[in-house]
Amino acid sequence: MYQISEQQIDYILNDISARGVEMESLQQNLLDHICCIIENNLKENGDFESFYQKTIKTFYKDELWEIEEETLLLLTYKNYYAMKKTMIISGLFSAATMILGILFKFMHWPGASLFIVLGVGSSSLIFLPLLFVLKSKDKHQIKDKIILGLGILAGILLSLHILFKVFHWPHAMILGYASIVLIGLILLPLFFITGIKNPDNKINTITISIVMIMVCGLWLTLVISPKGMHYIKLKNTTVYLINEQIVSNEKNRVESLHKNDSIKTEKTKLTNEIVEMCDQLKKTIVLAETGLAKIPEDFDLKEIYLGYNHSYDYEQDKIVALNHLIKDYNTKIDAISLDKITTKNPDNLFDINYKYYNGTNVEVLSQLTQIQLIVLQNEK
Repeated sequence: MYQISEQQIDYILNDISARGVEMESLQQNLLDHICCIIENNLKENGDFESFYQKTIKTFYKDELWEIEEETLLLLTYKNYYAMKKTMIISGLFSAATMILGILFKFMHWPGASLFIVLGVGSSSLIFLPLLFVLKSKDKHQIKDKIILGLGILAGILLSLHILFKVFHWPHAMILGYASIVLIGLILLPLFFITGIKNPDNKINTITISIVMIMVCGLWLTLVISPKGMHYIKLKNTTVYLINEQIVSNEKNRVESLHKNDSIKTEKTKLTNEIVEMCDQLKKTIVLAETGLAKIPEDFDLKEIYLGYNHSYDYEQDKIVALNHLIKDYNTKIDAISLDKITTKNPDNLFDINYKYYNGTNVEVLSQLTQIQLIVLQNEK
């Protein structure tokens, strides 16, 4: 059996490298195979160099570096098929969970939010990125890869915008505007200019460009314009101040009726506590919305408005206290043929915890005002 020396091993390794094989792992594998063949087939006093030259030629057809290209191709296709399978599975999962989420949302079944988040999240963070990676392999020109990447990025931003908008999460509009700016001002001109030059793709370019314009237009029709938002804020603030004036008038009338009463009933005490607690919660909301404890009469000149916001962390201890007061109040008037404070949830009569409450702050203010008016009118 032939014994290969260290010098001969170095010779083989250097020759493999000189023939264009650069992958270290492939060099070592070829070295092991060639050494085994030489040791098993070359006679003890045989011509090493001549036998090596015959042996090395059996590993390739034209050049040795071809084996490295074949290895890289196999590794690439192995990853390609794995990514393609993952993309298909994630796409099916996204579609299925979004359909279930929409169905559960329409039927008001529990779990709708989870399905929607899973569907949009897996689509935006797994399916679309993998789609870009796989499709970019088919694009040979850099401009085509850039256009594809911008389109996928716009799709991700638009999907996340819808998700954030549905759940009233912050920065939803930033994501929406970013996607539309990306489509309308960057992707559309770049796609149109590069595609219209090719006669074979001219019709296809015009058609897809029209679709992109329609997507931007449809999205913008759903967005409230700055002027429209100003009118909404103006209306909200005006209605709030009118309601506050009505509540104030009712308070004054009740006070005048009880002016000569030396002893207040337990129901009257509960009324005063409920009215006061509602006032405190209103003050918290107004302070969070405007930065002021009270909205001035010249709010329009000073541009102090109640917005269209959802998420403010209300004082939970006051909400709990108000719920207890409402329950006690309803119990007291149960036998007196007066109006109860009715709510949808009997276990939690007034729930404005922003994590679960879907109404805006303006709607919460209106609900608080209604509670005050009910108890004040009962007093009259």
